[in-house]
Amino acid sequence: MMDGIGSGKKILDDLSDRIIALSSPGTILLSLAGVLITGFLVNGRPFGVVELKSITGGVGILDMEVFYTPEQAYAFLAAMGDAGRAFELTHIVPLDLLVPFFYALFLSTLITGFLKKWLPEKSRWHRLNVIPVIGALFDYLENIGIIAMLLAWPMEMYSIAQITMAATLLKFGFSILAFVIVLGAIAGWFVTAVQRWNRKSPVLQPE
Repeated sequence: MMDGIGSGKKILDDLSDRIIALSSPGTILLSLAGVLITGFLVNGRPFGVVELKSITGGVGILDMEVFYTPEQAYAFLAAMGDAGRAFELTHIVPLDLLVPFFYALFLSTLITGFLKKWLPEKSRWHRLNVIPVIGALFDYLENIGIIAMLLAWPMEMYSIAQITMAATLLKFGFSILAFVIVLGAIAGWFVTAVQRWNRKSPVLQPE
């Protein structure tokens, strides 16, 4: 048991160190560009959700639903129709495989950048930069579940639907946590920067 915990901790530490090594203003900007481009393509026309809704009469993608039962998941897929399911599988799914990569890279390197400006180099709090990556892994698990459900249609695999819903919840949970960490890191850096500026600035003495 302890060996497993130790191995997991080492994997997370190694991943965190790799993110720190990758972190730079250039990486942050490039990954942000990737987030914006893939987000626009997945949500817009002619490859994304807007086009899908025009095909399905307003039905979007299961990825954006949060709480659902297996029965509700398959009712949702049924409402998409053959054309909608085919469009999602051939257009949205391939693009959606890029989205988690770019947002995980952007958020993890952004967190790293601000924590490096705020905290000592050896601080364990730098390991928080792995949170977006964990969220992205659950996003990929969700994608795998949706792909399996679409490919197996009309066969209904309730266990896959349950796993997919759980992955969706965890994806959203870790994504929210990642944004909270970003805001906390920015706030910590800002307060520290102000304190340093106050220490360096000359104190005006009354005449």
